[in-house]
Amino acid sequence: MLFLDGVLNIMKPRKKMFEVLGEEMAKGRLLARRFLFWASLMLWVFFLGVLVLSFTPVTGYLLKPLTMKEEIRPVDAIVVLGGGVNQGRYLTSESSHRLVRGVQLYHEGKAQKIIFSGGFSQRGGVTEGAVLAQEARRMQVPSENILIEKNSRRTHEQAVETKKITNPLRWKSVILVTSYSHMKRAVLCFEQAGFKVYPAPADPLERYAAGPIERLDLFGKILHEYGAMIYYRIKGWI
Repeated sequence: MLFLDGVLNIMKPRKKMFEVLGEEMAKGRLLARRFLFWASLMLWVFFLGVLVLSFTPVTGYLLKPLTMKEEIRPVDAIVVLGGGVNQGRYLTSESSHRLVRGVQLYHEGKAQKIIFSGGFSQRGGVTEGAVLAQEARRMQVPSENILIEKNSRRTHEQAVETKKITNPLRWKSVILVTSYSHMKRAVLCFEQAGFKVYPAPADPLERYAAGPIERLDLFGKILHEYGAMIYYRIKGWI
């Protein structure tokens, strides 16, 4: 009996240890199940969100608050905002569309001067304004009618730096050319800088986004614009 009592006394701490270990393992399994449940739920929500954005017109509804109606009239200058330069120092598709629209307006006689705005591109290592101006010359815009703003890195700076160029010339009214989804923020920035602004969106490809890839790409642009609008309002730039 004494021997059995001794064995039991020895086993009691081990039994308690196994019980504690079992409880910890049970808690671990419970936490793992909860994690898998929430992870699966989030993945399903993400998947459904992608389907909704890709195959429904929801992006079109999200785009509407950002849109501005085109308003064209004779002004002091046309301002074309750069939309990027790629690694080969060529204009991105967004910049190209803006360039074409601005040059069209120039040849239609809406202004005698055209300003290309955009600082150094991280990809191209050149100023966007300079590349835009170079391409405009190839499209029969005389050099003497081109002005280049090349110090800006964001929309707010484009408005401020453009104002520095136009102030000595006493230019107050501009036709502003930029992408369809970017137009509202750009107009607000230029109005804040003191311009009378008439919007002229470039080829509004955003309006024609019909395929799933195009709609997802458009959603990214819309999300960026909403975030930028909030940030700009906090900073007092619009």
